[in-house]
Amino acid sequence: MSLFDEFEGTTHQQWYDKIIKDLKGAPGDVGVIDKLIWKSTEGIDVQPFYTSENLKQNKSKDFNLNNNKAVWENRFVVNINTIEEANKKALYALSRGADAIQFVGNINSQNELNLLLKHIEVSIVGIHFYNSNPNKTHEFFSNYLLNNNIKLNNLNYSISFDYIGELLVCGHWKTNEQADLEELAILTKSTLPIKTISVNGLSFNNAGATNVQELAYSFSQAVEYINYLTEKGLKIEEVAKKITFHFGIGSNYFFEIAKIRAAKILWKLILNEYGVIDIPININSTTTFTNFACFDQHNNILRTTTEAMSAIIGGANSISILPFDSAYGTSTEFSERIAINIQHILKEETFLGKVNDISKGAYYIESITDELVEKSLALFKEIEQKGGFLANIKNGLIQDAIQQVAQNEQQLFVDGKKTLLGVNKHQNKNNQEINKIETKGLINNIQIKVLQQVRFSEKIEDTAVSAKI
Repeated sequence: MSLFDEFEGTTHQQWYDKIIKDLKGAPGDVGVIDKLIWKSTEGIDVQPFYTSENLKQNKSKDFNLNNNKAVWENRFVVNINTIEEANKKALYALSRGADAIQFVGNINSQNELNLLLKHIEVSIVGIHFYNSNPNKTHEFFSNYLLNNNIKLNNLNYSISFDYIGELLVCGHWKTNEQADLEELAILTKSTLPIKTISVNGLSFNNAGATNVQELAYSFSQAVEYINYLTEKGLKIEEVAKKITFHFGIGSNYFFEIAKIRAAKILWKLILNEYGVIDIPININSTTTFTNFACFDQHNNILRTTTEAMSAIIGGANSISILPFDSAYGTSTEFSERIAINIQHILKEETFLGKVNDISKGAYYIESITDELVEKSLALFKEIEQKGGFLANIKNGLIQDAIQQVAQNEQQLFVDGKKTLLGVNKHQNKNNQEINKIETKGLINNIQIKVLQQVRFSEKIEDTAVSAKI
């Protein structure tokens, strides 16, 4: 006999009636409830309350989301301007408690890689390289491991370049389509136990895409890679194990938790179509750039904290937090330290790292997860029916769809219907930081329509800058 058997349960309808009564509505007055329903940018009607009856079609119960205890990489991103500076910054981040480094930028020689990794204990630190010459980096890294008698353990390592993703944000292939994808095939056939395929959903996020678009487009892009590489003779299991998905994490707290959970379900559904089971998805989450502000920049710390919480609770494998002054194009040692420390607080002081699947059974999150899966899968299938991801970025359909959503979202901020604290609400009129706003550079050699990054506070900041001149 259960401890709660003697207590009568409460049905969905009983909650419904109670809310109507408390809000002074007439019995059965559904209009009272309807006023509390809001529609998300994904087109999901968010209810004022959820019960177990909302989970009758619950999809996550059929899948192991591998969320048993939140253990994640505190990954710090280092842009390579000079080798010496990058090495110094990486060592600083590690000394402050980061447990993984992502180097972004080309490495031109064996000596440069040796200097880049100087004094870094590669055997106990996650190392990730992202650059446009990954095969050379792979060669240098292999030599480094061999020469230093280092064996890779179960930590997360990657050497990658998102060839299709960079086409989308740069407007052109690195070399050409055939040569670029052949490079990827060679890299993926490498013997090192590392991730070699990067699917950068963060680009969609930073361009203003909805969660549904980010998920659908990311998995459609992944399928392009899978199909190409399996045609080149690789086994689907080999390819699936080498993919890392990079997702942006925004400020819609519960939806972002649900997005990571939905990604895990979608990955399993897609792999099942290839006859593959039990290859978990690898997710790196990075806080979004779209809601970063130059005004009252310390508010960005609050934004990134809740965003990181969403990624942790959703079950991301690694998390990168943007320093709060990233909107200026550069960051300070102080802002970088704060970015690292946020994850320490979340892991060690909130005990998020000690709790099993903290969101499981939350009716709201589970329900939103299901809706994101359903809508993302529908959009994914639509893309595939129209020829796949590459075809849809070559004709500009994906870029246009994201741009339309971003423009609508931008207008909501300009009109004050959506709030960015310190920007369009409670703005500091004496803000001295506005002069630091930098203009965007031009993109050359365009072969397809470019996916433009957006920052929703920028128009309001530009207006303030003009007023000060």
